[in-house]
Amino acid sequence: MEKKNKGGRPTKYNEEIVERICHLVSTNTMGLPRLCKQNPDLPNPDTIYEWRIKYKDFSDKYAEAKRNQVEMLVDEILDIADDKSNDTTTNDEGKTVCNTEYLNRSRLRIDTRKWLAAKLAPKIYGDKLQTETTVISPAQMIKALD
Repeated sequence: MEKKNKGGRPTKYNEEIVERICHLVSTNTMGLPRLCKQNPDLPNPDTIYEWRIKYKDFSDKYAEAKRNQVEMLVDEILDIADDKSNDTTTNDEGKTVCNTEYLNRSRLRIDTRKWLAAKLAPKIYGDKLQTETTVISPAQMIKALD
């Protein structure tokens, strides 16, 4: 008796699906679960996570796609920061007031993108640590140990 394919998401690893996944990641700011939900031709996110562990080539391509995604996140930061269309609202008395909920959500959106950029591209967007080096003489070292 032959089993029929019930349809659903693809689970067979191949170069075509790898290229599609990496292209979508590179050209969107959405996370993988949301991308998969909006693109039913993609495998389940759990399958993709497994492929990253199992296939080094895919892992490398996916990492590059995530680094590319950072530039889009940075562009979004500028857009969010520059958008003041909802900074104020009109209250029940008809007065224009600060829309603190919108401003707080915008701050959260910016902070989240900054954090992601710093994690995905630390050399470019990570915090720079400064270190100071002080040279001391052997006599100073002995004195410090006493």
